[in-house]
Amino acid sequence: MIRALCLAALLVLAMAAPAAAHNVTAGADLRFAQTIAGAEVTVVIKGTSRVPGPLRIGVIAYEPVAGPSIALEIRSVEDGRTVTGTARAAADPAYTALRVERTGPHELKLSAGDEVAVLPFRVLVDRGSPGDLLIYGGLFVAALLLVGGLLTGALTRPGPAMGLAAVSAAGVTVAAMVIVFEPQLPPAPPDGAAPAVTTAGGRPYAQARVATEPARPGAGEEFTLGIDLVDGSTGRPVDDLVVHHEALAHVIVTSEDGRFFRHVHPLRTAPGRLEVRLRADRPGRYFAHAELEREDSGGQLATTSFEIGAGGEVTTSPDAVAAPVLRPAVPVAGRPTTIELTAPAGVRPWLGMVGHLIVRNQDGSFLGHIHEMGTPGPRLRFTFSFPEPGRYLAWAQYAVSDRIVTAPFTVEVTEGGR
Repeated sequence: MIRALCLAALLVLAMAAPAAAHNVTAGADLRFAQTIAGAEVTVVIKGTSRVPGPLRIGVIAYEPVAGPSIALEIRSVEDGRTVTGTARAAADPAYTALRVERTGPHELKLSAGDEVAVLPFRVLVDRGSPGDLLIYGGLFVAALLLVGGLLTGALTRPGPAMGLAAVSAAGVTVAAMVIVFEPQLPPAPPDGAAPAVTTAGGRPYAQARVATEPARPGAGEEFTLGIDLVDGSTGRPVDDLVVHHEALAHVIVTSEDGRFFRHVHPLRTAPGRLEVRLRADRPGRYFAHAELEREDSGGQLATTSFEIGAGGEVTTSPDAVAAPVLRPAVPVAGRPTTIELTAPAGVRPWLGMVGHLIVRNQDGSFLGHIHEMGTPGPRLRFTFSFPEPGRYLAWAQYAVSDRIVTAPFTVEVTEGGR
């Protein structure tokens, strides 16, 4: 009996598969922030429990989106089968159901105006725990043997009945052991998950080239900020970015004087290629900071600077918001500072957070991105330790019903010990 129980426990351990990658979860919604058609949206792909079956897609709008709707196309990478539909971007969107026939790698193409994004994702379905078979099978066999033992005991000698009862008890014991120990075992990967690949030491940072097209756009002229990602060891495009804070990449574009600020989320237009369209309002030097995270690697920050030439300057007005409160009023380098803002009613989460704080030093060599971790309310609070004394430019952001509010301010940081 003891040998049988030990064998059952070893079988449970042997059947456990390695844990899936940290960004792969069956049944969970996928969210991709995108800057498309001049507006910020978040594309939501709802988790599904069965395939073939419907996959529900919605587009949450944080700013008014030009055009009546966004065209959708889902393509299976493995067999090339496609299905199309449309979705209307709204603060509370209606979800469009598109039928998928299989699990595994897919691409979602979004088209709005003349802009197109292609988002890679996987259709995942939970295949169930490998211990379920032992749990339910053990209980089922135990029930059959228990009934058989009772009948045998009633009709024949008690010896065989006791044997059947003992085997029945073993089945119950195996099921109980699986129930107790299974939560401690790594879950099996869902159907459709990518093969587990472990790189010794993790994958290297992507080599990122950030440039504008045209190379020197004029003020008021639309231009494309492009990011090309290459693996330095293979020379191939890097196409394994992890969705972090609901985006493949976060790009912060600011003018040297801090009067221009954009927090955008570029479109994946090809493997290893990200693009976002912008329009700067005045000539001068600009900085671009791109936050990326490659699978099986850490986060990285790619930076560049570019020039905006003279042209048809446009006038922009910052949002009218109250000045933030700092504690201490004069921050000290290397020590935590609390930054508090008054927020209006109706603040809603954006990029998975209630609020965002972007901090840049004067020469653009440092960028910090901090989140408000609380719940929507009348006050937004951030905590940040400025690394060095000096003057910092800062922008606090939060979303309301129809727009993203940006509150710019400056902070003078003193040296520690004063």
